[in-house]
Amino acid sequence: MNNRLHRVTRELRASGRRGLSPYLTAGDGGLDQTLDLLHAVEASGASCCELGVPFSDPIADGPVLQAAADRALAAGTTVNRILAMVARFRDNGGSLPIALMSYWNPLGHRGWPAFCSEAATAGIDALIVPDLPVEEGGEVMEAAAAAELCPIFFAAPTSSERRIRASAAASRGFLYVVGRTGVTGAGTTFDSSALDFLKGVRALAGDLPLAVGFGIRAAEDVAAATRYADLAIVGTALVERIHRAGAQATQAAEEYLRELVAATTSVSSSPSSD
Repeated sequence: MNNRLHRVTRELRASGRRGLSPYLTAGDGGLDQTLDLLHAVEASGASCCELGVPFSDPIADGPVLQAAADRALAAGTTVNRILAMVARFRDNGGSLPIALMSYWNPLGHRGWPAFCSEAATAGIDALIVPDLPVEEGGEVMEAAAAAELCPIFFAAPTSSERRIRASAAASRGFLYVVGRTGVTGAGTTFDSSALDFLKGVRALAGDLPLAVGFGIRAAEDVAAATRYADLAIVGTALVERIHRAGAQATQAAEEYLRELVAATTSVSSSPSSD
């Protein structure tokens, strides 16, 4: 598969290294700032980035990401403008793999074959659609495959073993593992129960890379999350820090992400280590 995300995550898995996947709300602070932040994410050493499309009814997002989406929408952010910004990132030499995260409504009404083609042309590498069940994902999977995009599905603590296997089989790039139930923003405690869940998903997902999100805020969270996973996802804590930093957002984001990326080096080099 000729895809940046697929290549990077496979390299992580094969080498036993761990990585970081930051989340940005596109257009929060303006799309020019988002462009600068994408370059900062790449400079920090992160393995890939999730780029969120702002939506008025984000059912899986907590208050911080909801507020960021509201700010982005108020600034006039649209799907077309996001794709144009990603194309500028690629034109400027950006090679960071980008997974576009959005709900079904902003994308599906455009027609999945057309949208996947547009996204791939702009430089998107993957699609994450939280409100699309894997059982109903056939059309998206077919369109993504035709455009050489990675479709990414979810595994949660409430998921059955059958659904986790199905989500892993349908995903490319990585399987998104939700560290706990609820919405984004609240902390996740990687206690024995959470680690047992991650270990179980690791066994069910075969050799597919895993990315763990929901509640990761500090270096110790990254180290714990990547004990059985290949990537740690940081979203709410990063978006919150960017908003607080104002004019210094890009610098603040890069410094914070460098701290988290450094935590990935403390993990054992074996992908299946206990």
